[in-house]
Amino acid sequence: MKLSTPAAQFASLYDGTPKLIAVGAGTDLEAGTVPLRLLRLVRHDGGYLLLSGDSKPEEGEALRPLAIPPAAVRALWSCDEAARRDAERLLGWWEEAGGPDSAPPQVTGDPSTLLHGLLAQAFAEIDGLHRRNAGLQRTLSTLREEWGRSARLPPEAVELLDALRLSPPRLVFASPRPVGALSVPLRHGRNPAGAAEIVQRLPAGARGLAGLDLHLDRAPRGSGVLAVALTGVETGETLAEWAVSFGDLRSGWLPLRLSAASTRMDRLLDLRIGAIGVVTEAPRLSLAQAGLLDEYTVAPPARAIGQPAMLALRLWGGLPGLEYGPATHPAPRPVPDRMVWPLTEPVLAQLRKGRDFEATFPWFGLLRGGRVLLHPLHGVVTAAHIPLDEVPGAVAVRARAVIDDPRCRSAIACKLVAAPPSLTVDEAEREEGVLASSGWMVLEEPRRPLDLSAVLATPWSGPMTLHLFTDIPDRGHGLYGRTIFFDFELEIDARTAWAHPPALPVSEEIAAMP
Repeated sequence: MKLSTPAAQFASLYDGTPKLIAVGAGTDLEAGTVPLRLLRLVRHDGGYLLLSGDSKPEEGEALRPLAIPPAAVRALWSCDEAARRDAERLLGWWEEAGGPDSAPPQVTGDPSTLLHGLLAQAFAEIDGLHRRNAGLQRTLSTLREEWGRSARLPPEAVELLDALRLSPPRLVFASPRPVGALSVPLRHGRNPAGAAEIVQRLPAGARGLAGLDLHLDRAPRGSGVLAVALTGVETGETLAEWAVSFGDLRSGWLPLRLSAASTRMDRLLDLRIGAIGVVTEAPRLSLAQAGLLDEYTVAPPARAIGQPAMLALRLWGGLPGLEYGPATHPAPRPVPDRMVWPLTEPVLAQLRKGRDFEATFPWFGLLRGGRVLLHPLHGVVTAAHIPLDEVPGAVAVRARAVIDDPRCRSAIACKLVAAPPSLTVDEAEREEGVLASSGWMVLEEPRRPLDLSAVLATPWSGPMTLHLFTDIPDRGHGLYGRTIFFDFELEIDARTAWAHPPALPVSEEIAAMP
């Protein structure tokens, strides 16, 4: 079977929108009869075409053959026996291309028969969802009971619990430090035509997106509105829109938040930014080097210190559908008081030795998965530090430490210290002028992680250095005392991390769109 579709409609066949394929004449439906996107199968040039809605292929329009069945098709509908033969040919191709049991159910009859079949399918899905949810609850209860009796949780179980818990929003992407600026195109109130807009492709999909931060190099002067829209590239739909008055803008990070973490499945997102008003100076957005991420360079093209540039931004993620604040409308502050910034491998790659020592075995290094090796040495305190160029309103620094080698029989002491960059390693060890310290804590058993927490007295914004220390309290040799630090994260105070309160989408219906 030869099956094709117009090139302009090809991408829409594989998004997450539920679809219905209608075969043959007499399958017309009134708008809104079923909450599904309607696709039509028609004969064309010895084969078949799959068209969206009532559209027809234009003369000379490019066609693309289908090798993989469309996604999220709920049913295949034919109204008579003549059309049923075409539907069966499509089902045969579907089984061959997508594998056994991959084809959607076939419905033959009038629209009422179709609606009856879709309703029965929906009830079956709901019953299956209830059964799976009940099974999941029983499984979690069993695991919780078993883990409560276990002396040590396996790492896989800890990761599962971390994934299931309702954690605060987490930073999923952060661009490098801003090194340039780009003016936002301005549409004058009396002459709105002719101005372009800034387009930035986001390095993350829509599912779980809780919001983003834009960095303003310079606030505008005058009156007007900064307009920001988040759109899906595949569907062309607007996921969220923000409109911020020039009077509310100040230099620094501008937080733009969704009322709830997105549940949409769009994989490619564009951020479109423009401005409307009368000003003496237009707003300027900060630029960062794109590095190897050429596909995420900003449009119109700009350069930062001679390199391709992208907008300086941060992306925050959470559990899809979860509201991360007390407000569901653009009134009080919708974001939580605290947010979490996990330190990823690109940040941890700045790890350096605090003191130089010579040993016959590896005692220092950055391991795969963002783990830091800091093996204690006989008679000395080993040290390492991680410089952080910019910290937005940190109130606590956390990490975990563990003795990695089960043969170790020595107790190992470790410490986490947050300090200004001007302090030396010796001053940080003595805790002179530091921002916070976990104090010395002792690892007494191998493979048993220890939580280290350094809580700051007041929020800190600006450069910071994290110091790591290990020591052998009994002054022994610490054989096999291979100590690993991991799970580094900063807790951020939302009230001091940004220059102004976060903005919610201007339309509640857009923000709540599934």
